Amino acid sequence: MKILLLGDSLFARYEGLEEPHINFSLKKILSGVKIQNLAQSGDNSFDLLEKLQKKQISGANLVFVWIGANDLATHKQVFLGEFQDNLRNIAKLLLKQYNSSQIIFLGPAPVDESKQVTRTNRLVNYYSEIIEKVAKEFSFDFISMQEVFRQSSYPVEQILKGLQDDGLHFGSLGYEVLAKALTKKIKTKF
Repeated sequence: MKILLLGDSLFARYEGLEEPHINFSLKKILSGVKIQNLAQSGDNSFDLLEKLQKKQISGANLVFVWIGANDLATHKQVFLGEFQDNLRNIAKLLLKQYNSSQIIFLGPAPVDESKQVTRTNRLVNYYSEIIEKVAKEFSFDFISMQEVFRQSSYPVEQILKGLQDDGLHFGSLGYEVLAKALTKKIKTKF
């Protein structure tokens, strides 16, 4: 099985490992999984849209799209209407290579507001609602990372603690929680 990961630093971060931490965490759970991780730190929905316009990305069984953490950041915010338009255009481009049952959108994860100065959970809610709306519009699956983190047996603040410890970028515990959520979705598909 091959999965494609598209998004920002939350998919791209190594957190001290030799590969993106999410790749490592998924391989621990799913033996034999092949992962193409094209996530790029700092990317927002405009960046992902541009990437998909320039490069055809095919051959995966499932595509996970996790974008929004940079779109909602107040110092470089992409307004909700533009964000929604970008997501729709991203969806249309992906549908040229994949069918709707192969595409999964993720909503932004919660942030620790005591450490995060440019993102709030209120904004996370707004942007997550837009992602869920577009996912439903295109018959894509949607994973609410807010729910995933909140339903974990660990406190959200503990999940959000990583090397950077900025209330946004998480470490091994967060990647374990994320990998379990992705694996659960993968197992419903196969």
